[in-house]
Amino acid sequence: MTQAANPAAANFDRTKAKSAVESIQKAMNGLSTGYELEIGSGSFSGSELTVQLKIRIPGGVSKERTMLELECKHRGFDPDTTLKSSSYGEFNLVGYHPRRPKYPWTVQIVGGQLYKFTDEAITDAFNRLKN
Repeated sequence: MTQAANPAAANFDRTKAKSAVESIQKAMNGLSTGYELEIGSGSFSGSELTVQLKIRIPGGVSKERTMLELECKHRGFDPDTTLKSSSYGEFNLVGYHPRRPKYPWTVQIVGGQLYKFTDEAITDAFNRLKN
């Protein structure tokens, strides 16, 4: 049935999409599959929402985490350290992307938002931690 035939049908907007993803994640948390399930990125158009489902072996490490740990080891950083920024407050390293030379680091601030940081910003944060 098209929207023209059913004017009560609603389209997804950002709020509805986020709510739907949260509902799906909550339902998946109750499943006992033996795997780690996570809803990834997605998109919506009209009345359709498409999301990525990530399935991990318990205790497995993502490619993003592996790259982060390798780069931190190379630079002498502890990837699990909580760092501070004057602009963003406390944050944690969550990824390293060598194909993004300008902003290779992905960080997550306390509120859960993800940001891209430069090499200099991360190095400065670790240096401030030492002093």
